[in-house]
Amino acid sequence: MSVIDWVLTGYVIIFSLAWCFIYLKAVRFLFLINVFEKLNPPAPEKLPKLSLVIAACNEAENIGQAVSTILSQDYPDLEVIILDDRSTDETGKIIDELAAGDQRIKPVHIKELPKKWLGKVHALHVGSQKVTGEWILFTDADVNFRPGTFRKAMSYALAEQADHLVLMPVPQSRSFLLNMVIDAFGLMFVQAMKMEKVGKPGSDAFIGAGAFNLVKRSAFEKTEGFEWLRMEVGDDVGLGLMLRNSGAKSRCAVSLKDLGLDWYPSLWAMFKGMEKNGFALGARFSLLRLTLIFLLMGLFLVAPVVAFLYTPVPYLWIAGTAALFCMVLRAVIFSIAFKQTMLHMLFVPIGQFIIILMMVWSGIKC
Repeated sequence: MSVIDWVLTGYVIIFSLAWCFIYLKAVRFLFLINVFEKLNPPAPEKLPKLSLVIAACNEAENIGQAVSTILSQDYPDLEVIILDDRSTDETGKIIDELAAGDQRIKPVHIKELPKKWLGKVHALHVGSQKVTGEWILFTDADVNFRPGTFRKAMSYALAEQADHLVLMPVPQSRSFLLNMVIDAFGLMFVQAMKMEKVGKPGSDAFIGAGAFNLVKRSAFEKTEGFEWLRMEVGDDVGLGLMLRNSGAKSRCAVSLKDLGLDWYPSLWAMFKGMEKNGFALGARFSLLRLTLIFLLMGLFLVAPVVAFLYTPVPYLWIAGTAALFCMVLRAVIFSIAFKQTMLHMLFVPIGQFIIILMMVWSGIKC
């Protein structure tokens, strides 16, 4: 064989093995994580007071429905602190109307943003200083909760003697393309966060989710607080890092139904939404790291194609077939476990490349 043949053979084999490793690891991950709907924690004698902190900026379309699902919970002692963070739409008015109808709601209107603070982190900081509950749930203004979610989540956290509970929702969309990209993002995120190792003895893994970060107040007060994250776009994951550094005990689970979230209405909206954090979360503001990720992901995605198209080297197609088999196996198992259409899960590699393009676009904007 020529030098080119050797190089392409080595490339295809190495990156096809990477396919097998990544997608088989994803299958293994599925059997190691907790699914919230399958948990059956014992009910405690008494549930502690729970304070919700919700930062809302221009959420007029979502916040009414989201808060209605909160108020319909059967949790006995609940306060809801909603922070209108300089909204320019009807968000503030809607919050005041909701507060007038339910004394559990405490509206807070933020008019100015201090220097060297990002808006959401500052709003969470303000909200965290106003809570009176023993536990705090940091959540977003577009998350809907099925009845009983708070009671079950608190029961599970208490049964596990945890200080921090994260529930990861599985967003749904009517768009095939958007579902494909969201599924790819989820796979990349949970593997990067080592979600299956969170809370395990000897593990340094940590995690956070804007949709559901449930924290024991005494554990939160041992951290540096949101001031430490004042310029951090990934405030939810940053909270998980702070809690891990302070010695808090974390638990996490995937929620298939009890948390409802329409993450983005369209693929273009996701592109725009990722502008603010794609570069930060994916490459930590490093152009060199972003370039390497782009090149490696490109080589990764093309490897099976080269395996089938490069005919001068016999039997190279076997490596490509093994890679595609692992990808299909992962798609089948995940579609069954998460009760989703398998078709968009088969196109996860394309979704992963679109995520990388979002990171590149975010880097350009930054």
